[in-house]
Amino acid sequence: MNQLVIKLKGEIQSSNFDEWKHDLITQIQSINTKLTTDDDFMSAIEHVKLFKTAEKFLKDAKQSAINQAADIQKLFTAIDEISEEARQARLSLDRQIRARKQEIKEKCIQSGIEAVRAFIDLKSDDFQLTDHSVYLDRGRFETAVKGKSAIKRIKSTISSLCDTIKSEISQKAAEVTNNGAKLDALPDRYKLLFQDRNSLLTLSSQELHLTIEKRIALFNEENAKIKAEKAISDLKKFENSVLNPDIALHSENPEIPEKQKYRIIIDILSTKDAAIETARSVRQDYGNNASISGIRLTRVHDYIN
Repeated sequence: MNQLVIKLKGEIQSSNFDEWKHDLITQIQSINTKLTTDDDFMSAIEHVKLFKTAEKFLKDAKQSAINQAADIQKLFTAIDEISEEARQARLSLDRQIRARKQEIKEKCIQSGIEAVRAFIDLKSDDFQLTDHSVYLDRGRFETAVKGKSAIKRIKSTISSLCDTIKSEISQKAAEVTNNGAKLDALPDRYKLLFQDRNSLLTLSSQELHLTIEKRIALFNEENAKIKAEKAISDLKKFENSVLNPDIALHSENPEIPEKQKYRIIIDILSTKDAAIETARSVRQDYGNNASISGIRLTRVHDYIN
């Protein structure tokens, strides 16, 4: 666009305003408001700069005309009108540029999130039970494209981010699958210790290994403690029966059908202390056997009589 020049001396001596005005209006009417490609945005940005320059030319020309002849109101009015038209065209186009770029950016971000979600859906059932929010966090995508305006650059950035996230998902999915296999391979007697399976799937392999070892060790320790306490209790009952031979030690459920009862008698010839020690060993080794209804210590001559 050529420089706008107006010279006044009581009357307009020379002016290219009409030609210049026609040129500016033509530029305004030629604006492409359907912004899609990077070239469209570049052209629109150039128009914004052009209209801003035109506004300055008009203001300078008006001021020059005012200084030369304050009575030429018609020229001033025309200048004001075209200046406002250029201003409105610039503001409108500038808003469209920002709005359209934001719209395209949001669309690219959403497409990236949907691509990641579709990739997650292809993974194992165990992986579906885990939390995927870290992979679908919109803020992560928005941060990646922050400050980028070129459409090609935005699309390239989103594509690279999706590749990175998919790699993270694949690694975690493999770890989750291995964790699930470890938990499923545990003996049935330990399965109740891992009812929080879903949360355990997300642990690292090392963390899961340590957790399994710790829980099983604690479980075995508790069971051993219970058995030891029962053995001590049974031993005390047995020792009491030794002091009173007429009192036999019975199991908690002595009522066994008659047709299922069998009796095993073992004769031990020894001193009383040795017999008690033998009975103690039998009680410790077979104390949990429900078929043992009692252990009685009897001297040989008592048994024969």
